[in-house]
This record gives sequence, structure tokens and C-alpha cells, in this order.
Amino acid sequence: MIRIKANAVVVFVLLAAAGLFAQAVRVTGTSVALAPPPGFSPSARFPGFERADLQASIMVTEVEGPFAELTRGMTQSGLATRGMTLISSSTPQVAGRRGLLLHVSQSAGGTSFLKWMLVVGDAKASVMIVATFPKSAEVELSEAVKASLLTTELGAAAPQDHFEGLAFRVSSTPTLKIAGRMSNMLLLTESGSMAPQGPQGALFVVGSSLGPADLGDLKTFAETRAKQTKQLKGIRISREGPRTIDGTPAHELVAEGTDLATGRAVTLYQLVLPDGDGYVLMQGMVASARAAVLIPEFRRVADTFRRIPR
Repeated sequence: MIRIKANAVVVFVLLAAAGLFAQAVRVTGTSVALAPPPGFSPSARFPGFERADLQASIMVTEVEGPFAELTRGMTQSGLATRGMTLISSSTPQVAGRRGLLLHVSQSAGGTSFLKWMLVVGDAKASVMIVATFPKSAEVELSEAVKASLLTTELGAAAPQDHFEGLAFRVSSTPTLKIAGRMSNMLLLTESGSMAPQGPQGALFVVGSSLGPADLGDLKTFAETRAKQTKQLKGIRISREGPRTIDGTPAHELVAEGTDLATGRAVTLYQLVLPDGDGYVLMQGMVASARAAVLIPEFRRVADTFRRIPR
């Protein structure tokens, strides 16, 4: 009798929990759909959902890369190199495909955060969904966001254009063409393709910050941000100065560095534009041998930047 009652209670709880979630909805700017947890609303900063009162977010990123390659380094030791501690790992079936679900912890700005990270994909493309929330909200959010990630559906109607959900617009030039999106970042390449561009190819990226930033000293912030560019080492700023973009004072700089993967000399163009309590970051990278031709092209794209009222 007790066993029957206990089973009935479990079934009731599961049904009640299922009823808390809305139906899966397409995440703006992506072809991914999921059911957000209660209290989460679509984010204006990135593809996904957020709950501002608890500093919690669920961010969706589509990657043109195979599942095996994307998940290769997602081990205890690999995650540790990125400041994350692995709590658990499993391989659930999601959207009819084998996925990788990770539970990790990470500290940032003196606060301890927990994350649920889901990767689903195949030999051509993958989707990564990362739910982040403070450890202090673990009891309220952990199981809810985990369950939300497991509602992920792939192959929803594709975005009508690359700018869907973005609060800005930029224009292509004859040299740099809009190639696609990665999360809240717009990419431009010479070929207009997201495929690898080769060691001499140029890449220009525009995106909004995911959170607030202290821009009281814009010059210092921009210099620090440039030196945090992960693809480069030995970054040396060669020239910099103020610019005005879309009616707002911004800071522009050019720096030299070495590509971590190839050891080649690379020139970095960067423009930081304050945007509310955050900022817009524009970065262009090209082999230094072609910098004289491409830096003016990066500046031309930056000049076309315009905010879109939301």
C-alpha cells in the first residue's frame, strides 16, 4: 500500500513539474527551440532566455563544427583549464541525437556560479546551450534549468535574416561580406562564408556584451579588452584614439600579436562603443602582411554601425 501511494506521488510530481513549462519556442536568431523555465523571458542581449532578478541565463550558440570536435576537450582536465570544475557528466538522448550534458561550477567576480551545459550535434554542426545561475539559487533553479535544456528541439524554422534579434545593423563592403551568426555575434568574411578562411583570410566580428561593464575610463577598458583576445598572444597596441560611431564617442585601436595556433603575425583592429550599461565590441583580425589593405575595410564596416530601437 505504501509503495503504491509513493509511486502515485512520484507520478503526480512529474506531471505537475511538466505543467510548469511552456511549450518549446524557437530561440530568436537560431533554429533551436526549447521550453524556458518559469520566470525566464527572452533576452535582448543574446539568443536565449534570462531571469534578471536571479542573475540567471540560458544562452544558445549554433556552431558549424562536428559534435565530436566540439566536445573533445569537455573533460574534467579540459574544463579545468577554463576555470570550471566538473560536477557531473552524462550522455542523454536529446532531439533524437546523443548529447553531452555537463554540470559544472565556476567563480567570477567573487561569486560562485553553477552551469548546466548541453551539446547536441552531428558530424557537420552542433548546438551548445549553457544555463548559468548563482550557487545561491541552486535549490530554486538547478533542476528547472536542467529540465529546460532537455526539452531542446532542433530544426525549427530558420531565422529570416542574420540580424534577427540583434539590436544593431552593419553593412557589407565589396571586400567584407556578412557570413553568419554565432550567438549574439555577427561575422563578416571576405568569402561571405562561415567556413575556415585560411591563414591569410580576414575576419570581422560585431557583438554586444552579455552584461554590464565599467566604462568610466573607456581608453583603459578598451586596451584591457584587446589584450584579452584569446586567439592572440604578445599583444602590443600600435595606435589608438577616439572615434564617434552612430553619434556615440567610441575608442578605436590597432594592435599587433601572434596567432596562438599558427605562430603567424596578426594585426588586430578593435572598436569599443558604449551601449547603455554594456558595450558593443567590433574586432577584425588579419595576417599582418595584409593589414594595410584590410584595416581600412574594418573601419568602413564600423562606420556603418547603427542601433535599432527595440
